[in-house]
Amino acid sequence: MKAGPMGVADLSDLALLVEVIEAGSITDGAQRCGISLSAASVRITALERHYGLRLLDRRHRGVTPTPAGEALAARGLVLLDGARELEAGMAARARGLENSVRLATNSSAADALTEFLAATLNRLPNTAVTLVELSSEAAVAHVLDGLSDIAVVSSVPAGAACQTRRLWDDDLVAVGPASSPPRRPLRLADLLREPVVGLLRGSPLQDLVDRQAHAVGTEPAYRVRLPSLGAVCAVACTGVGYAVVPRGAARRHGVSPASLYELDEPWAPRHAVLVAADFSTLTEGTAAFVHHLLEHGPALDEEG
Repeated sequence: MKAGPMGVADLSDLALLVEVIEAGSITDGAQRCGISLSAASVRITALERHYGLRLLDRRHRGVTPTPAGEALAARGLVLLDGARELEAGMAARARGLENSVRLATNSSAADALTEFLAATLNRLPNTAVTLVELSSEAAVAHVLDGLSDIAVVSSVPAGAACQTRRLWDDDLVAVGPASSPPRRPLRLADLLREPVVGLLRGSPLQDLVDRQAHAVGTEPAYRVRLPSLGAVCAVACTGVGYAVVPRGAARRHGVSPASLYELDEPWAPRHAVLVAADFSTLTEGTAAFVHHLLEHGPALDEEG
């Protein structure tokens, strides 16, 4: 395929390619983008001509990306996220929010930070926070790739070229039917003999539990998956199933000590860690946010 005149691909064409690949169909991708099938086909063909590469393998029942298509879609997602972030940042500035903090967290940190954000954003009236929930490993990678300024996670990959500050204890515990103490700590294999309550599929915390379950040769039997740790705690406390949650989340959501079980697993003890590529290079607004967060961490430990 002969390449056309080189230039910068249109972001809307990259967005179309991403939607087509995710949908597995040019027809469905076009519908997602609100354009006709013929217009989508013309734009995909023009994109292929622009790069001189076949981006899609067209089949009778849809399309699959070629290696070049996968690579372009992956880089396109980064550009699209950057463009959306730019638009959001400028809109925030237009409304007096001069400081922007890009924060990546794992599931338990997102829950733990709710009260902190409510208090701190009132003390930093010119600051806006963009929060993304990822696994701990992905959140650290987000920081190192420059996609987030800081991260709050429960573990940092060995050898990661980042700086860290310890925040608060973040142990995992089990919540389940109320029982009179004393109770022996639960092993995950024992807990999974019963039905379980969990977060939605794709939640970093629930993915961790699923991986550990598979490591002991067990498939969790979910009675229900819910969108928040608060909902998980509320349902698990009724006795319909066990759930694995951070101790702090159980405390914040009013779990009775009678429904709280220690989790006897080597991966259960954890602590929240603040991550930055280099704390000395943070913007003034992000540095002020970090200052308040470092003050907030010990307070959470004292509450526990």
